[in-house]
Amino acid sequence: MAWKINVWGVRGSMPAPSPDFLAYGGNTSCFSVDCGEDLIVFDAGSGLTELGRRLEGRRPVHLFIGHVHIDHLLGLFLFPTFYSPGAEIHLYGEARDGVPFRRQLEALVGPPYWPVGFADFRADVVFHEIGPEQTIPLPGGRTVRTMRGGHPNQGLLCRLDGAGKSVAYTLDCELTEALRPRLTAFCRDAGVLIWDANYTAQDLARHTGWGHSSWEQGVALGRDAGAGLLLLTHYNQTYADDFLREQERLVREPGVRFAREGMEVLL
Repeated sequence: MAWKINVWGVRGSMPAPSPDFLAYGGNTSCFSVDCGEDLIVFDAGSGLTELGRRLEGRRPVHLFIGHVHIDHLLGLFLFPTFYSPGAEIHLYGEARDGVPFRRQLEALVGPPYWPVGFADFRADVVFHEIGPEQTIPLPGGRTVRTMRGGHPNQGLLCRLDGAGKSVAYTLDCELTEALRPRLTAFCRDAGVLIWDANYTAQDLARHTGWGHSSWEQGVALGRDAGAGLLLLTHYNQTYADDFLREQERLVREPGVRFAREGMEVLL
């Protein structure tokens, strides 16, 4: 059975709700991989809300959160599936500075920052604490492997494997020369590589240490890793549609696409 990858959010840092951002989308990061029996989701940006509205049936949802910067959590507040009796949602994330992953989310999703919290949700929500260099087993013989990326306050990169298919999800990562060999190996022969294209090469030069990369770096990494399809995303919140179209026209290699909300890819 083919995996179906859907794009729900493509922005970094904050949503971009403006007419100039409609073609590529203004929601923050969220991608799903429909494997048939269950749904694997990467990031809980504001795009997660629309994913929840489209969910059908009672399949388990496995949601991986690479780090807890707010743009990757905005969708948790209004994720409709939390309020669905009998729904099964697994949340995966990392403890930081001695604070368990569950407590990090409970501190944000609940009073005083939000009127309801996890104790109020009607779905069955299960927390899983994960870390770098782990292999997490999932139903159906699938696995998610993790590695440490390069981002302020740290973060995890993820790779989903199963049934001869693979998706590498590598957002919020600054590609350094020291990191390049390990990351290339991590992404080796991925059917789909989802890459942090927060900057152009020119803008990246002014933002060293901010924890992001360029679309040009993604093209080179995808080539070196032998990835089948490179999906560029996590665009800077100031990059409007016309600007992204210009960047897309500069790509000279096949198998590279700029992600747009609503896009669907079969693997």
